[in-house]
Amino acid sequence: MIPRHRKGMIVKNTNKRAVTVKLESREFEIPAGGEVPVTSEEVMDNALRDLLQVRELAIVRPLTAQEDREMQKKFGQKKKPKRAKRS
Repeated sequence: MIPRHRKGMIVKNTNKRAVTVKLESREFEIPAGGEVPVTSEEVMDNALRDLLQVRELAIVRPLTAQEDREMQKKFGQKKKPKRAKRS
């Protein structure tokens, strides 16, 4: 099976009030109607998924390759090195 490459995304606050997002890696506030980029690791955070589920946040679009690299540099977790295949 081919491993999936996950990208970060831009999320938007759909409320008429600010929303505080508390992730495992960071905490931030999104003003009403505001947009914020999140990393591919943060996309899988249950707190973010819960806010998407109850529609307090909406997905605007995936990050471009350049935006994704910048977010990984700024907030991304260190990726584990791949193990060499045994012969």
